[in-house]
Amino acid sequence: MWQPHVFVVLFGLLSLYGKGANCQHGYTLNAQQSVSVASGLCVEIPCTFTVPAGSTLSTRVTGIWKTTDTPSFIAASTEASMVSEGTKGRFTLTGKVHEKTCSFSISNAQPADQGEYVFRFEDGYHKYTYSSYKLSVSVTDLPEPTISPVGEQIAGKPITLTCTAHPAPQGCKGNITWGGNFSMFIENIYNYEREDQAGKVTSISDITVTPSQREHNSPLTCTVTYSGVSTNSSITLDVQYSPSINIRVSGYNGTYENKSLTITEGDSVNISCNVNCNPMADISWGEGQGYNVIKAPRERVLVLQNVSVADGVTYTCLARNTHGSVSGTVSVTVEYAPRSPFISNCTSEGCRVEAIEGTSLSLLCSAESNPPANLSWAKTGQNSTDPLNSSSGRLDVSHVTTDNGGDYMCRARNKHGNSTVSITVVILYAPRGLTFNYCAVNGCFVEGNSSVKVQEGNSLYLRCDADGNPVANVSWVKQMQNGTITQISLTAQLNVTNVTAEHGGNYMCQTINRIGNTSKSISVVVIKTLTKDKIHLEGFMFGGIFVLLLAAITAVLVMRYKKKRRPPEEVEGSQRSPPNNYEVVYANIKRKTREPNMDPSPPNEGESPDKDLQYVTLDFSKLKPKSSPEPQETLYTEVKRK
Repeated sequence: MWQPHVFVVLFGLLSLYGKGANCQHGYTLNAQQSVSVASGLCVEIPCTFTVPAGSTLSTRVTGIWKTTDTPSFIAASTEASMVSEGTKGRFTLTGKVHEKTCSFSISNAQPADQGEYVFRFEDGYHKYTYSSYKLSVSVTDLPEPTISPVGEQIAGKPITLTCTAHPAPQGCKGNITWGGNFSMFIENIYNYEREDQAGKVTSISDITVTPSQREHNSPLTCTVTYSGVSTNSSITLDVQYSPSINIRVSGYNGTYENKSLTITEGDSVNISCNVNCNPMADISWGEGQGYNVIKAPRERVLVLQNVSVADGVTYTCLARNTHGSVSGTVSVTVEYAPRSPFISNCTSEGCRVEAIEGTSLSLLCSAESNPPANLSWAKTGQNSTDPLNSSSGRLDVSHVTTDNGGDYMCRARNKHGNSTVSITVVILYAPRGLTFNYCAVNGCFVEGNSSVKVQEGNSLYLRCDADGNPVANVSWVKQMQNGTITQISLTAQLNVTNVTAEHGGNYMCQTINRIGNTSKSISVVVIKTLTKDKIHLEGFMFGGIFVLLLAAITAVLVMRYKKKRRPPEEVEGSQRSPPNNYEVVYANIKRKTREPNMDPSPPNEGESPDKDLQYVTLDFSKLKPKSSPEPQETLYTEVKRK
């Protein structure tokens, strides 16, 4: 890197000329009484002297300048061997002593050079010291150069800065260089000199640069070098530039400018808008697309406490100064656990959905969350999850059966937590599985046949039960003899307290709900009841007939037995005997069907299992001899067949 050095020269010379008072002798000296020189610079001191009239000086005359404090210290002389080491090479007697000039010069002035000096000449035996004429030399600090203009620089705009050294004699003029820890673009450096009427030279250097934002607060140095001694002057660049922004978030590494920041619901975060600019910018925070200002100027930190979902927007930091404006954004995303899931089929609290058996069912569960939740279905009381597609939140059943009814739970889960919602699935189906409950005196039972029997005069209780959802409406109808249908009961029970023959017939149980309907028929048979007297008479007659029949059979068997035991001649004689007028008893059996007569009655009597009656006719007239006939009589009785 180019690092020029800057040298500044300051030269001050105070002159007072005096005239000696030793005129009577003719020895006078004309020179400055005091000289001021900057440390490291040079000075030329003119001087002349006189000697008495008639006196001359040879060319071999020696001139000497020495200090008054140490007379033996020779600062300058025409005889170099006489000069002390401290001033040798720096103090030079430049005058021609034989021509009565005593001028001398000082270069690279040192602080030790400060003091009073007197002049003396020696020309053989002609010697003289001008002690009445003392020269005072003072050494000052080396002055610094000046840099102008001093003020503001604008980034990207060229500017020319000038370094000016203080005037110095031609023999010790300064050399100017530039330096500093900067990397700005240097367009040109131009060094030149300006000489005044006194012959003093002013060294000047112009530098043209284009500063950038990086050079703000950087030093710029101008150095002036004089014969190995240098001085410098520095300024701090005041570069003005438009704002630039870095957005940083507490607890996060890196810069979040124009990026997304993820925060968990309930957390707090500080978002800093770090602005680099000159001069200072006005800073404000805004949110959303419309840039709604939420912070006053110069508030560079945006504090979000107890973050909620509503805080998940884009925030913009805007910085503006006299040289321009700039903005930086950060998009805040708020993550949170799933809210209570929502089932699309639910329209009320205590979610319940109905499905008709045989149709399809689709339950869609969704939940608001960030990140998106994993959705799964499970049936209450079971450890299984939705086997179809638990991640999509959809539960599909292509063919609904009653097994699909029950309580289901949808669970939404992400890394921040989980939430559930339940739904009851109710399967609707038409009435089915009709059964009849029949009650009689011997108890109630389910009638599996298509008919029931009830004794005339007893009670009848029939109940029709059906399985259906929703519960079916049940009614009873009867098919009359003329073919018409008459509604008997609007409830599931058919209750008749005193059954008559009219109550017999075909009955139909009809069930219906909003899904469908079904029916089932049952036949009621009414059995006619016998009186006690008739039962006794018929029993007596039946017993007598049975005894007579048994006696007749016994007599026949005895006669056959005796016949077999006769001698052959008797048998043969008997075969020739006239025929016997007795004949075998015969039975005439008739079937007579009785009409059932039924009247509904309560279930408090038993049923009669008879369906028909058998009638038997016995004729005993031919069992007796014709010589003694007896009146013939036919007996009838009712024989019950089980």
